[in-house]
Amino acid sequence: MRVTEEIVFKAIENAADGHNDSASVEKMMANKKAYASVIMDSIANGEYANHLKYRKLKKKNPNGKERNIKSPDLFTFVLQHLFLCLAWPVYNLHDNYNGLNCKKGCGITSKVPSKSIIHRLKHLMYDRRDLHYAVVIDQRKCYEHIRPKIFRKEMRRLTDDRELIEFGINVSFVDNCLPIGTPTSPYVHHVVMLRFDHWMKQAAPFSERFADDNVGATYWKSDGNALKWRIQNFWWYEYQIRAKASTIRLIPLDEKEVSFCGYIVHRNPDRGIADHNKGFTTLRQNIRARASRCKRDESWASYYGLLRHADSYNLMKKIEEKMKLRQLTEKIRINRSLDTPNINPRDLAGKQFTIYDYDIKCDSKGTPNWIKCLIGVPEVGEDENPTGCMKAFEFHGSYMYIVEFMTMAERAFGKKNMLPLEEMEIENQCGYIFKGSTNQMEYIDDGGGQTSLFTNS
Repeated sequence: MRVTEEIVFKAIENAADGHNDSASVEKMMANKKAYASVIMDSIANGEYANHLKYRKLKKKNPNGKERNIKSPDLFTFVLQHLFLCLAWPVYNLHDNYNGLNCKKGCGITSKVPSKSIIHRLKHLMYDRRDLHYAVVIDQRKCYEHIRPKIFRKEMRRLTDDRELIEFGINVSFVDNCLPIGTPTSPYVHHVVMLRFDHWMKQAAPFSERFADDNVGATYWKSDGNALKWRIQNFWWYEYQIRAKASTIRLIPLDEKEVSFCGYIVHRNPDRGIADHNKGFTTLRQNIRARASRCKRDESWASYYGLLRHADSYNLMKKIEEKMKLRQLTEKIRINRSLDTPNINPRDLAGKQFTIYDYDIKCDSKGTPNWIKCLIGVPEVGEDENPTGCMKAFEFHGSYMYIVEFMTMAERAFGKKNMLPLEEMEIENQCGYIFKGSTNQMEYIDDGGGQTSLFTNS
C-alpha cells in the first residue's frame, strides 16, 4: 500500500466536503499539511488502529424504521476516505455496473441513462417485451452478516496488496460487522457482491442491484422460479447472507407492476415496442403522501427530483400551487425554446407584429409541417396609444401556408439575413396566411378571351 501526501490531501478534502461548518473540520483544513503528516506517520507505524473512534446514534427514517448508526470521528472519517481513494481504482477495473448505489455518476435518477435505476427499469417494462417474469429479492441485514473473512476473500480476487486489505478491514469494520452510516460500508458491500453481480448478468437476461435490493427478469415462469432459488443459494453458500423471505416476489410483468427503489412501473401488455403509451410510472404511496405534506420549499425541491421521473404531473402541479414556487423558482427554471405567452393567430388579425425568431419541425419524411414563431406586438396603453414597448408572444401549429412561406423565405435569403420580419399581418383565407404572401385569383377565365388576373394577398 503506497500512501502519498497527494492521496492523503485528497482524502482530507473528500472528508471535509459538506462539513465545512464544523469547527474541527475548519481546524483540520487550516493545518492540512500537519494533519496529513500525522495520518501518514500513524499508518507507517501501525498506531492508527488504536485511535479509531465511533459514536453510537439512533436515526429514524421517514418510513418509521429505526437504524443504529455508528458515526466515526474526524480522524477515522479521513482514514476511511483514504482507503476509498486507494481501493476504488482496484474495484473499478472489474465493475460491470450491475450495482448502481454509492458510485460516482450512478443512482436511482442518474442523468446518465445507462447508470440510472429508473431508466433501466422503464426499459425493462416498456421495451423488453420478450421478458415476462421478474424476481424481486432483498438481502436480510446484509451489513450485519458481512464478516471480515468474506471481505478479505473477495478482495484477494481483486488485488494481492495484503496491506491495503488489512487497512480496509481495520477502518471499515466495527466489532466484526459493517456499521451503517460510514462511507466505506457501501464499498465493502460492492466488493463482496461483485462476483454475484457478474454471475447475475449471466444467469438472467436482465438484472440490476441497488444496495441490497435486486431484480432479475426472465422469459418464462419456470426460469423465474429457478432464478429465485439460485440467488438465495448463492448468497447463503458464498456469503452467509440470507434473503428477506417476506419480500421475495415472482412478478408476471404483463399482469402486475414492479415496485423497486421507491418507484412503481406499470406495463401496458397490449402495446408494441414502437407504440406510444407502453406503460407508466408512479411513486410509492408513502413517498407521494410525504411529498404532499411537505411545507418547506427545501423539502419540495428534493421531492421534485423524484417526481420529475414519474408520471405524476397532477401531483407536481398541486404541490407547486401550494408551495407557490417561492424559493425554488429563484434557483430553478425550465428553459424552453421561444418560451413566451401563447397567442392564437385569430387574435392577431388586423394587427401588425414583428417576427424575431421561429422554429420549424418536419414529419417523418422530412417535409416541414409545423412552426413556432416568437413575435413582438406593439403594446397599447389605456389611452390606446402605443407605449413604445413590444409585448412578447408565440404562436405555434401546423399552419401549412405559413410554414411553406417561411421555408421558402429561409431558402432564398437565409434565416439570419431575413430576421426580424417587420410589419407582418395574419389573415384567415381558408387557413391562416401572412397578408400578401399568396397569389390569389381575382377573375375567372370564361373562355371569351378574358385573361385571369391575380392579386397578391
